[in-house]
Amino acid sequence: MKKRHIITLMLCLLALWGKPHRVAAQFFSAKVNALAALTATVNVGVDAAVADKWTLDLSAYWNPVNSDSFSCRLYAAQIGTKRWLYEAFVGHFIGSQLTYGNYLYGGSRRYYKGGMAGLGFSYGYAWLLSKRWNVTAEIGIGVFYMKDTRRDRIPPEYESIFIHHYKRWVVGPSRAEISFNYLFQSAVELL
Repeated sequence: MKKRHIITLMLCLLALWGKPHRVAAQFFSAKVNALAALTATVNVGVDAAVADKWTLDLSAYWNPVNSDSFSCRLYAAQIGTKRWLYEAFVGHFIGSQLTYGNYLYGGSRRYYKGGMAGLGFSYGYAWLLSKRWNVTAEIGIGVFYMKDTRRDRIPPEYESIFIHHYKRWVVGPSRAEISFNYLFQSAVELL
């Protein structure tokens, strides 16, 4: 994806924030995705309330799995917005995300190495457990541009090594999350 396309998408997300309102305290949440942990992917994220019903979401993903028979290394980051239907961090919401990442995936015969960038949309719900904790479930779909190389993991002894380069657009999940969130506030005042 070209640099100007990424900048255009980021400006569109900024436009979605709406007009900021004057608030006495700024709410934040720090979160950990339990579904990602099941795949050995470390995921941490923060949400910040930027208006009455809008939050900005930043997440990072890292998967370090690497062995002789299987590799699934991933480095990815997401920036997104959420529009809450009731109030920030409670109830139903719709979201959008920009994703960028690098990956190395493969089994004992072949592996794929490349990068991806994409835009996704999601729906979710947050249950408030206490003043400081909530649980969020979110599912989303997106469009991703992927560029990678594919090759044999162990090159044949007396044959040529073939490296295939692929570029493609893929529709797939942009978000699959059940996260535990710690809510806190800051005494920062927005204008």
